[in-house]
Amino acid sequence: MDLKIKNISKRYNKKCVLDKVNQNFTKGVYGLLGPNGAGKTTLLNIIATVIDMSEGEITFDEKNVYDQLEEYHSVIGYLPQKIGFYNHFTGYDLMKYMYHLKGGDVKDTSQIDTLLKRVNLYSVKDNRIATYSGGMKQRLGIAQAFLKTPVILLLDEPTVGLDLEERAIFKQMIREAGKHAIVILSTHIVSDIEEAADYILVMSEGKVLENNEMKYYKEKILQNGLEGLEQYYLQLTGRRLYDSAD
Repeated sequence: MDLKIKNISKRYNKKCVLDKVNQNFTKGVYGLLGPNGAGKTTLLNIIATVIDMSEGEITFDEKNVYDQLEEYHSVIGYLPQKIGFYNHFTGYDLMKYMYHLKGGDVKDTSQIDTLLKRVNLYSVKDNRIATYSGGMKQRLGIAQAFLKTPVILLLDEPTVGLDLEERAIFKQMIREAGKHAIVILSTHIVSDIEEAADYILVMSEGKVLENNEMKYYKEKILQNGLEGLEQYYLQLTGRRLYDSAD
């Protein structure tokens, strides 16, 4: 299992949003840490093939993903930063629809049931999505991303709108997923990355400043007498963390 991004760049007119980003992803949880405008969301969208890159290449198991798009999409679970739902669907309808799109047999609803129970939506599965709160919609978005046990799981600001208990459940879900999948998540909630990620990519202005295992950052935090990852980030970049996503 090997996902590689090579010299990925993205420009909008003369503005460079990503500048020659390289990374080799294998099994585990990767956290993207950076301020507003760092390029985190753009990078996730390019990996998901939602938007095109200006330059570069993405390969999965040594094959260009654009030469195997159907196969590549079949192994991805994706939660975008802003997810749109068919509000006239029920939560259960949405899950079955997404399961069908991923090639699942909708006659077998066992995984759908399990995921809805996991995110505490099973009791309202037959209610229309229009009646769901923001937090409930976010949990539904998380549940659909985990359908068909994806090999690549892309999560953009996944814990927005979740309470502490729900965030704890989610972090347990991604730690479990990281045992068999490539999980890449972007979040401005630094504690989520500290507690769940195996690796961290520190991004700023479209570039990766540092890329190391979590234990490296823990050692650096101790060596420098810092209180946590956020302070280390501030020391590294001299910039403040924003509370809004990029």
